[in-house]
Amino acid sequence: MIAENVRIDEETLKSMELPVLPATAQKVLSLMADPDVSIEKIKRLIATDPGLTTKILKVANSAFYGSQRNIQNLTQAILMLGLNAVRNLVVATSMKNVYKRFGLAEKLLWEQLLGSALASNIISKHTRVSDPEDAFIGGLLHDIGKVVLNNEYPDAFAKVMEKVYNDGLPFSKAESEVFEIPQRRVGAIVVKKWGFPENLEMLLRYFDDPEVIGKERYVYNLVTIIKLADAMCQKFGMGWRNPGGDAVDFGNLPEALGLDEAGLKELYAKVEAVFSQGLDSF
Repeated sequence: MIAENVRIDEETLKSMELPVLPATAQKVLSLMADPDVSIEKIKRLIATDPGLTTKILKVANSAFYGSQRNIQNLTQAILMLGLNAVRNLVVATSMKNVYKRFGLAEKLLWEQLLGSALASNIISKHTRVSDPEDAFIGGLLHDIGKVVLNNEYPDAFAKVMEKVYNDGLPFSKAESEVFEIPQRRVGAIVVKKWGFPENLEMLLRYFDDPEVIGKERYVYNLVTIIKLADAMCQKFGMGWRNPGGDAVDFGNLPEALGLDEAGLKELYAKVEAVFSQGLDSF
């Protein structure tokens, strides 16, 4: 029997084994912290990892990025995508490496994170209230704390997911019945360790605190986009055992982003089309 309320205090968080990205991905993030970094320098670093190079070229040529021509090399890919998109793809294509195991539960979690990133990017492009690449990385990492808790406390995390799937509890409620510290506080520490901007750390740390988030309009827009993206993942079954379909309640999220019924239907079609293509490129 798993004891409820797993105790994780700040000291435990500091000593916890946080996920580490592959060496090339870490070096790319370090380089990208320099606003004056050159495309050539990024290209040379990525080129040292053939697997990563192949994935970036594959994604650059995918329908998601709407490439109108065959991207044949890294220089073309970086120029077409932009440095922020390349950074995001490096992280996205490295995400599987942060799991200590990769069974069904981990596969669903990975699909939900990547699905949220893709949907957030699409919603951002449609609503124009945030940078699409900020929305992508926010969607990709907003639940990264779940990966840490699953890595370190797999039995307790499984208990949370049982409450979600079997008892129909929202994740936040199920989580509070098992863990004393929410996964997003853990996630905020992860993105800080990985060297992401302070805005992303703030997004995770206060994701569920509307009073704080509401004071920063840009971060508020990102949070709203990601929450809508998560709902769309549930609607279409991306990272869920079964699609939620019309039973998924979007609440006032569409209205908060200025979406009317016609705009929401258009987004449904765009997101569903991307999800139907699968996640093989990543």
